[in-house]
Amino acid sequence: MSAPEPRSPLSVGIDWASRITTLGFEFALPAFLGHFIDRRMGSAPVGLLAGMVLGFVVGMLHILKIAKGSSKPT
Repeated sequence: MSAPEPRSPLSVGIDWASRITTLGFEFALPAFLGHFIDRRMGSAPVGLLAGMVLGFVVGMLHILKIAKGSSKPT
């Protein structure tokens, strides 16, 4: 069995850019959705705060997953 070809620097950069973009959406999108729900239902800061907490938890879990995967020996 032959060894897999190493990835090009461009593909590694695109991979990291997509990870960082996904993290940004994971942190921000739940807060925006919570704000939208607040405006529709008139429940002042409840949805926003819930979205912020949810986004923080999901984002941090994803950061920990990335860190765990990056620390494996190659």
